[in-house]
Amino acid sequence: MGLAASQARFLGLTARKSNVEYKGQQINQQRVALSNEVMGLYNEYNNLDVPIPPSVNDYQKTLYTLDSTFQDYKIENFSKITDGPYAGYYDVLLSYTDEVPRVYAYAAKDSVITAKKEGDEYSYLKFQLGVDSFYYDKDDENCSITKITGDYDKYQGLADIMASQGKTDGTYYMFVKDNTAYYTSEDDLNSTAFDTVDDKQMYYGTYTFDYEGSQKTDKHVSAKAAFTQESSGRLSSIHVIECEDDPSLVDNAYSITTERVDDQDAYKDAMNEYAYKKELYEREVERINEKTEIIQKEDRSLELQLNQLDTEQKAIATEMDSVSKVIQDTVESVFKTFQS
Repeated sequence: MGLAASQARFLGLTARKSNVEYKGQQINQQRVALSNEVMGLYNEYNNLDVPIPPSVNDYQKTLYTLDSTFQDYKIENFSKITDGPYAGYYDVLLSYTDEVPRVYAYAAKDSVITAKKEGDEYSYLKFQLGVDSFYYDKDDENCSITKITGDYDKYQGLADIMASQGKTDGTYYMFVKDNTAYYTSEDDLNSTAFDTVDDKQMYYGTYTFDYEGSQKTDKHVSAKAAFTQESSGRLSSIHVIECEDDPSLVDNAYSITTERVDDQDAYKDAMNEYAYKKELYEREVERINEKTEIIQKEDRSLELQLNQLDTEQKAIATEMDSVSKVIQDTVESVFKTFQS
C-alpha cells in the first residue's frame, strides 16, 4: 500500500471512529434520559399513598338505650330545639327492632324416612336427616319425636303453622334441632310416596318440615323530650313530653344505659373506601411497573447497540494502529532513500 493510499485509509478510519464515538455518545444520552424516566417513575411510586385497611376498633359509637320500655328503644340521634313552644327541649329519633313471627319451610335434602303403621296410625317413625336422627315409637316414652294431637298452643309456633295451613286440628310430629321445633303433619306423611321394603315403608329424597321463625324489621319513632346529664356530660335519663308514634312513652322518664358498640355502617363505608383506594393504588403500581419494564427493554437494546459499537471501535483502533505503522514504515523508507 502506498503512502497516499495509507493516509487516505487512515483518514477514512479516523472519520469512521469519530462516527462510532458520536453514535456511542447519542446512545449514552438516550440511556441517561431513560434512567431519568425510571427515576421519575420510582419517585412516583414512592409518592403513592399506600391504602391502609380500617380497623373496626376505630369505628365505634355510643349507644343509648332506654330502660324499662316495652320495645327496647334506642336513641339514634337528637338535636336541640332553638325556637317555638318546645324551645330548650330536644327532637329525638328512637329506634327499635320489631320481630314478627313467620312460618318457614325447611327442605331437608337427602332425607331417609322410615315408617310403620298399625291400622291408620303410625306406630314407628324415623327421620334420618344427614347426620341427625330422630325417632318415634308408640311404646317408648323417651322418643326424640313427639306426637301431638291437641293443646297445640303448648308447642313452639305450632298454632301459627296450623293457621297458615288453614287447620284447626290434626296430628303432628315434632322434633327439636338447635332449639328450633320442626313439624310435619300426619296428612303430609300419608301423602308421601313411600316404598315398601320388607315390612317397612321407606322414603328417600327431600322432605319438607315447617317451623316458626321471626322476621325482624327496624322501626323508628319521633319524640320531643328533655334530658338530664351527669357532671361528665353523659346522658343519664330522658323525659318524653310528646310522641305521636307511641303515646305510651309520653310523660314518662326513663333511665339511659350507655354502651360503646361497633359502628358497622361506618366501618362498612370505610371498607368500601379502602377497596376503592386499593384498586386505584394497584392500578398505578401496575402502570409504573409496565412502563418501567418497557424502559428497561429499551435500555437493554441500547446497551446491546453500545456493546456492538464498542467492538467496532476496538476493531477500528486496531486497524488504525496497523495503518499508522504502515505509514510510519513508508515514511522511514522514503527518508532512508534520500539519505543514501
